[in-house]
Amino acid sequence: MIISDRERQAPIKIEEAEPSHLARYDFALNYINDIDKVLDIPCGTGYGTKLISSKSSSVVGIDICPDAIEHAKEFFDASNIRYIVANAENLKDVLPKSDYFDVVISFEGIEHLNNQNLFLDGVNRLLKKNGTFIISTPRKPHGSPYHTIEYSLEEFELILSKFFIIEKMFGQIYTDIFDLKTRDVNPHSFKRFNYIAVCRKR
Repeated sequence: MIISDRERQAPIKIEEAEPSHLARYDFALNYINDIDKVLDIPCGTGYGTKLISSKSSSVVGIDICPDAIEHAKEFFDASNIRYIVANAENLKDVLPKSDYFDVVISFEGIEHLNNQNLFLDGVNRLLKKNGTFIISTPRKPHGSPYHTIEYSLEEFELILSKFFIIEKMFGQIYTDIFDLKTRDVNPHSFKRFNYIAVCRKR
């Protein structure tokens, strides 16, 4: 078991997790069917992975932190979940198959990586032809000392478009998630604002 801090949530029950984090996973459920194979990366301590497992055939949760994976196995395991300690930039090492997942979820992860292109290329390889990639990141500037990079909306769309077709871009303010094309909102008016992209494989 690990303890929650500024960087990582570590509840022992799903309902104890940060509501804004759970809102993203609840949002992702709309794109998942009970026959789907899902990848959750980074999965953190597993509360979102466990939530996703309730509506999918199987889920693989990957995180680089061994303690987070141990926490996930202790409190958020299920018969259809497989947890793996791995680097998101080297997915071929642990997931060599291509065109395997129906849905890939990556919430608040890309901004922590050193090579975002390697990660996105790996996701593209793993995603089935008609698969869905759902990814979120905080809007720039966020200011976290744990981030290696931060994105404006234009920058986020640009890097995703190298590998995927962006189907729709959403904004998130706390637990409120909305289509950016249907709501006139200035992200910089809010202390915390997240972008969520729903993408398809090219």
